Amino acid sequence: MAAYEKDLGSGLVLRSLRHEEDAAHFIALNAAVTDEGMIAERLLSYHPDTNYDDYFLVVDEHTGQTVSTTCLLPWRCAYEDIILNVAMLEMVVTHPDYRHRGLVRAQIDHFHQVVDRRGFDLSIIQGIPYYYRQFGYAYALDHTPQVSLPAGRIPEEPANASPAYRWRPAAPADSDDLFHLYELAMAKTQLYVQRSPAYWRYLLEYGPYSIRLIEDSRTGRAAGYLAISQSDGRLSVQENSLTGYDMGLAVLRQLKTEKAGEIRLVGSPANRLVRLAHSLGSSSLPAYQWLWRIPDPVRFLTKISPVLERRLASGGCAGLTAKFSLNLYRRAYTLNFEAGSLAVEPLGFVDTSMGADGGDWCLPPEAFIRLSLGYRSLDQLQDAWPDMLIKPASRYLLELLFPQLEAAILMPY
Repeated sequence: MAAYEKDLGSGLVLRSLRHEEDAAHFIALNAAVTDEGMIAERLLSYHPDTNYDDYFLVVDEHTGQTVSTTCLLPWRCAYEDIILNVAMLEMVVTHPDYRHRGLVRAQIDHFHQVVDRRGFDLSIIQGIPYYYRQFGYAYALDHTPQVSLPAGRIPEEPANASPAYRWRPAAPADSDDLFHLYELAMAKTQLYVQRSPAYWRYLLEYGPYSIRLIEDSRTGRAAGYLAISQSDGRLSVQENSLTGYDMGLAVLRQLKTEKAGEIRLVGSPANRLVRLAHSLGSSSLPAYQWLWRIPDPVRFLTKISPVLERRLASGGCAGLTAKFSLNLYRRAYTLNFEAGSLAVEPLGFVDTSMGADGGDWCLPPEAFIRLSLGYRSLDQLQDAWPDMLIKPASRYLLELLFPQLEAAILMPY
């Protein structure tokens, strides 16, 4: 396929990368503006799921200078037993001399066109506070929730005890073990990022964290892993797959030998190691949130329809035959259940003003994103969005369709 190219006027051209010289310019701009040249280089050179067509830059043809960049990183997320294809918008950078010319908007418009053309179910970004709301993104799901545990609160090893676990640096040959340990750790998580063995090899060889494989001292078999980072004198466990109390306590004791002050642990409140730290007196730190966009609600709802059908059946609505309208104010949709099977159809704009009947479930798009990803319940959303209008007779069904979920959105580069 020919490389993408679009004239933006005034000598500025948006295009996908063509060759190594483009890649070098992409890396150099990110290094100069955000000090993230090493991240850009890792992605361009080693990411297992991207190629040059996934990276974009704006070139000033008068000078030959690369002045703005973006890229698309493909994810696979498990939504219960459904695999969602997710496009991450990343490396959004513009040279200071070229800001306020709409270059980021032009690139995001192109990113969304690619997302639609390739049929992604969701798009996601971690970004500047508030900024990406203007492009249809909404905050949902915690980004790097973490707790701080004073090392002094970790109990000492009993005298003369033989350590039940040991660890060593993980190597590329451990990628299959890490794949299975990660899947085991996510077994009770309803929404999480999938990682293939190939992606684990990428993280082991080029990722930013030190990954340690925890082994059972008696058998030598892999029992868990930790991803560790250290900066500014702080030790952080960026993720872990620990599933047992004894293993967690053994790991914390070993970490205490490396860091006498504060140890930070990333993970949701349901994470076993985080729960253990909480019992020892950790304190929660402020968490940011991911930004999400649903490109096509029909495609998204159709994709997750087996999950929705199963939720209705388990909630006492097996074999339901009924129609419900979901109104996201700008556009509305019909959810047609026929003997328990769901079909979704677009309705276009449906008026909700001046007492008009807007439908069964009227939700601002931002609230629907939070609800559909299981981040908040209807009751929790009502305070922020009093313009949620839910007909009482159908509220029970909406709550069945979209319960709160346990999520773990982890994506180290």
